[in-house]
Amino acid sequence: GSGASNILNQAGDFTSGVANLTTDGITYTGASGAGTFTFTPASGTAVTSSSVTISPGAATKLVVTGTGTQTAGASNSITITAKDA
Repeated sequence: GSGASNILNQAGDFTSGVANLTTDGITYTGASGAGTFTFTPASGTAVTSSSVTISPGAATKLVVTGTGTQTAGASNSITITAKDA
């Protein structure tokens, strides 16, 4: 498989039918909540998992974004985002 393309397509990507996403170099960057995964083989029938829940970890850093310049006395919009990884 390739963590760079987030595709698990090699026999070595799985141990007893389970893929360790961290070992495979894949990071989930979507929102937390419930959802499903779909397995689509090269031939045959696609299979969808039962519901799984993605929970955020504890915040480890704050990311500040906004414009690179600020004029004294003028307002400026910034965004502060707590990240868990």
